[in-house]
Amino acid sequence: MAYSQGVKRFAIVLGLLTSALASRPAGAFNFDWSGAVDVDAEGLDSDLPKNRLDAVTALLGHDISLTKDRLLDRALHDDEITVRHAAAKGLGAGGVVEAVPLMIDWLADIDPKTRIVAADALGDIGGADATAALVRSLGDIEPVVRQHAVRSLGAIGKRGNVSVVIAIIPRLDDDKVEVKREAIEQLESLGDRRAVIPLVGRFTDGTPGIVTAAVRAIGKLGDRSAVPALTRLLNDSREDIKTAAVASLGQLGALDALDALTEQLAVGSQAYRDKVAYALGQIAAAPGSGKAGEDAMRTLVASLADPTKRRGAREALAIAGKAAVPALVLHLEGRLPGDPTTAVELLAAAADPRATAALTSELERSRVPMPTVLRSLGATADPAALVPMLGALTNKDATIRLAAMDALRPILGRDARAGDVLVEHLADEDPEIRVLAAEYLGILATPSATPRLIALSGPGNPPRLRLASIDALGQISAATHAPTATTQLLAILKEGAPELHRAAAAALAYATDPAALPALIALVEQVPKDAPTRAEIVRALGATLRAHHDPAGIRALGKLVKDGNVRVALAAIAGLASADATADAATLRGLVDSAAADRQRAAVWALGELHDVQAIDVIGTALTPRADRLQSDRLAGDAAWALGEIVATSGSAATNNKLATLLDRWLYATQFGGWAAAVNGTGAVARVLVAIPAAQRAQILGAEHRKSLLEHAAFHKSRLVRLNAIVALAALDGDDVTRDLVAMAQTDPSPHVRAQAATALATRVGSASVKTALAAIADTDADGDVKAAAKAALVGAKPVLPRTDWRNFYVVDPSADDAAVRQEPYFVHTSDGLVWATYTDARGEIASEHLPADTTGAAVHPGSRELEY
Repeated sequence: MAYSQGVKRFAIVLGLLTSALASRPAGAFNFDWSGAVDVDAEGLDSDLPKNRLDAVTALLGHDISLTKDRLLDRALHDDEITVRHAAAKGLGAGGVVEAVPLMIDWLADIDPKTRIVAADALGDIGGADATAALVRSLGDIEPVVRQHAVRSLGAIGKRGNVSVVIAIIPRLDDDKVEVKREAIEQLESLGDRRAVIPLVGRFTDGTPGIVTAAVRAIGKLGDRSAVPALTRLLNDSREDIKTAAVASLGQLGALDALDALTEQLAVGSQAYRDKVAYALGQIAAAPGSGKAGEDAMRTLVASLADPTKRRGAREALAIAGKAAVPALVLHLEGRLPGDPTTAVELLAAAADPRATAALTSELERSRVPMPTVLRSLGATADPAALVPMLGALTNKDATIRLAAMDALRPILGRDARAGDVLVEHLADEDPEIRVLAAEYLGILATPSATPRLIALSGPGNPPRLRLASIDALGQISAATHAPTATTQLLAILKEGAPELHRAAAAALAYATDPAALPALIALVEQVPKDAPTRAEIVRALGATLRAHHDPAGIRALGKLVKDGNVRVALAAIAGLASADATADAATLRGLVDSAAADRQRAAVWALGELHDVQAIDVIGTALTPRADRLQSDRLAGDAAWALGEIVATSGSAATNNKLATLLDRWLYATQFGGWAAAVNGTGAVARVLVAIPAAQRAQILGAEHRKSLLEHAAFHKSRLVRLNAIVALAALDGDDVTRDLVAMAQTDPSPHVRAQAATALATRVGSASVKTALAAIADTDADGDVKAAAKAALVGAKPVLPRTDWRNFYVVDPSADDAAVRQEPYFVHTSDGLVWATYTDARGEIASEHLPADTTGAAVHPGSRELEY
């Protein structure tokens, strides 16, 4: 349940919306920032080169579409070389195709530095003319220019132009090592199997570094036709080359090399033998390894008996995963040599129920510490392990009982036998066991535990046990709708320790006992105005109203939205959204117009959750930024998402009449907005396109909007924007859309983007080219999740869960540091592919009334994680 989850996250502000948004005509994607641009461009007229260089730097701080004319017409022709080069680099980074002709001319410049800048810029811009010019530069007299040309062709190839492979391959024979190495690296990154034979040809190169680079590249290309050549290298006298060959054989899953690799376990240095063992583990784990794979697993398990071989064998068996389980079980059964402790630990990582019987038997031996065996047994998640695990709970040794409790979590299920035993352990002498017992009884939703848990939640018990008991009472109430704990939870809210209030409020929220409503309303009035408890009481009131529409409760919340305590006010606003209090929408609209920043954001969010069509205009004004850039992004992001929520769910004529303008605004936010505004602007477009009938999408999405999606969203610098763009593109027809989705699935640097693009292609598997692309991704992508997504897409699209569930995540502890002021950035990536970017409120929370039912804390991430997401 969300109330017991704590999740962290972070974000990056990428830009701003402008006040011209509200008045900009539909279809115009550039605001008139000419005033600011003109000011920065004045420096281009200076007599001092430094001032002109500073002016170029300042102009590049604006969107390139607003400054490219000045850079093209003036800076690229400046007398000072540093000014020209700075402008060229900026135009290249901005993808300005108008710069291509001059950059092609620069490739013939007498200065090698100028030719290098031109090559880099052409690689950034791409296109047929740029590609042809770079191919010609592969014959440049300067090796460093050839190197940069190869690198730029590789960059173009990663964006979908696979023809560059043929141009790069001859550079494998270049007379300069740095050029050959660059060619190898680019061919490796492009992943085109046409490079396999030429790369194998480098195995006889006279430079060892080139040989090892070529061998490593072969492993990444995924073509098993190179296995014989790699196997021959195992006889090379140079261990670095042999090590690279072993690694590539492992990556390729080279079944034909199993015997040769097994022989290598007895030769070379310890580090080399460890690499060989690891490769054996990789290959033996590959599907179809058959008897040879099984034999390799047995050899590795037997190697565990030798302390000098144990580390390498352990790592190999770990990478083999479930494929190693039969051999590990044979060892525990006494039919193979090995090391029992290592075997049991490896079985914990494998988490395979095939090991249950062997591990259960191991409990009765004394070879391996019992807590270690219990951890492995629990990891199987096998219901058959429940009985021996419960038996271990009767052990007199508290250490063993605690280990059994820790291991019990994965196999709890809903087995009543566990509930009966756990109730007894609420009285265990070990306090940690009592806490775990209370927690597990909540997970099991065991009604018979309620009286004991009520007692343990009361005064005189350790705080952690009280908290665990309160949480469990909430979970039991949610599952059984039994109001038996309401009185106790209300008492805790009224008189209990402050650290218990949040848990008690959450428990009442899940209990949704209508009998609690009068008491909660009265408590709000009775508790001192400045008491932190008031916010928790209001939270419980709002959550209870979610299930029981009570006019008195809604009236109480309506009065509290302007409370002097900001946390109380935010809880009241959230409560109105929870209660679906559409009659109070006018009050919330007023807050958007005139309230302070925290309440304004909360009101925008709540109006979106209420799907208030009448709020579209007032929320639209919230897209206008304030002087504070971060505050603008907070509000603009909330506004973009709320508008998407309203439009995607309303389907009304009033909404449809505003849709063209809203699409225009969202896509402007995508291109020029701050972090949350850009992500949520794209997400809003995606939500609306998915909600609109397929036949109407082409009518509503104009040519400019479609172009913006394809050019600005699909290849946006933000990975989160690209994720939302995939959902939007998947709703559209057209070969251009399919091409972009395939390119993203193949080459995007983010594994999450590649996986989502592969998933989106599931609706297009009728196309032979799409099927071929997905099969290649499933076979060669370096990321397991991407491979799995491609394989699943080949089967066809899966149903998407509706956005009908409530979630409330406490991602920042409001009592720590200045959390209430910080308002940290986070993003939620849900199972339907959409990413919602937001900031915590003054309570350190993020919440939604409309998320897919499978959304857990695992979907919530700090904004900082976008950099590697």
